[in-house]
Amino acid sequence: MIKQHLPKITVTTFVIISFFILFFMARQRPLDDTERDSHLEYNVARIINVISDNTFFTNVDEQDSDSRLNDLRRGVIVYEVEILRGSFAGQVLEASYYMSSLAHVYFEVGDRVSVRIFELGGEIVITEVRYPERTELLLGAIGLFLVFLCLVGGKKGMFAALGLVFTVGCVIFLLIPLIISGYPVVPITLIILTLITIASITLLANVSVKGISAILGCLSGIGLAALFAFVAGGLIHVSGYNMVNYRSMMSVANGARVSGLFVSSVLVAAIGAIMDSSMSVASAMEEVKLANSEISTMNLFKAGFNVSRDVMGTMSSTLILAFIGGSLSMMIFMYTTNVSFNQFMNNDFIAMEIIKGIAGSFGIILAAPLTAFISAKLLTMKKG
Repeated sequence: MIKQHLPKITVTTFVIISFFILFFMARQRPLDDTERDSHLEYNVARIINVISDNTFFTNVDEQDSDSRLNDLRRGVIVYEVEILRGSFAGQVLEASYYMSSLAHVYFEVGDRVSVRIFELGGEIVITEVRYPERTELLLGAIGLFLVFLCLVGGKKGMFAALGLVFTVGCVIFLLIPLIISGYPVVPITLIILTLITIASITLLANVSVKGISAILGCLSGIGLAALFAFVAGGLIHVSGYNMVNYRSMMSVANGARVSGLFVSSVLVAAIGAIMDSSMSVASAMEEVKLANSEISTMNLFKAGFNVSRDVMGTMSSTLILAFIGGSLSMMIFMYTTNVSFNQFMNNDFIAMEIIKGIAGSFGIILAAPLTAFISAKLLTMKKG
């Protein structure tokens, strides 16, 4: 019995040990011993009173402008809020809320909000209402998704949910702290994505031919995506220094290496699609083999290669459209301001999004047929 489960036990042990080694490395970041007399905190509060409301509606000509601007409030509201969590829990403070956009919400008594509290020299100097409190609703949406995944997917759905939680945990508790600690960004990203790939696919496919083929195919695709992103980024002169908010990140994470962040972001964005394509091809080939146990290696590879071609087309489109969706507002703005094609293509943000989409697609183009090749070899290999 133990011998039968030995491969799964071995892989599980490897994943757990690797996780804790990386977690320990992430915790070794030198502590900041600088004494500070200021403290900034964002936390949950409840509005208990409206002290003053100095807002007014914008009046515009509906024929010449967007009529929705008539619903735009401008000005400042001062609320009395009770802090519900954090260092200032239980305190009742006055908090200002500045309204100047249609995205701003007009809060009423009883609403829960996110507040920004800035303390200097032991005294609260700024208290602002920032956003509607969304934490509980977002956590509820995540929980509903995981429950629905488990109900529909059954045992496989439970393993998929566990893999998803593990993936997010690796990014939050390993990748980000290790980057902040100053470790080489690209190598540490490849190590963590390898760990995620092994854990996620093993949960779904166990230590089997299907799982091994999908893992090897996925890792090859990630490697090619990293290589393309690195070379293309160097040729067109984009790196982590071209990314949004890199200056803000450097101001609070002095030890972080920014130069590799672009390649890292490409790999994190692409791994899901590459893993999906590899797993789809490996699963299809296993079903073909089960349906025809006497099929030859070449015929099995041809069947898998045909499946991989379909996967390449759909997953590449998915990846490209995902990146377009992420930059849609920027593209609309540039289109409406009559930006030339040359200016559009040379914009840092657009250039990076194009490289992200192409790098991920390159990974899929390699991972899918290579998974088919590995699966064909392993599935038709004679035992012993």
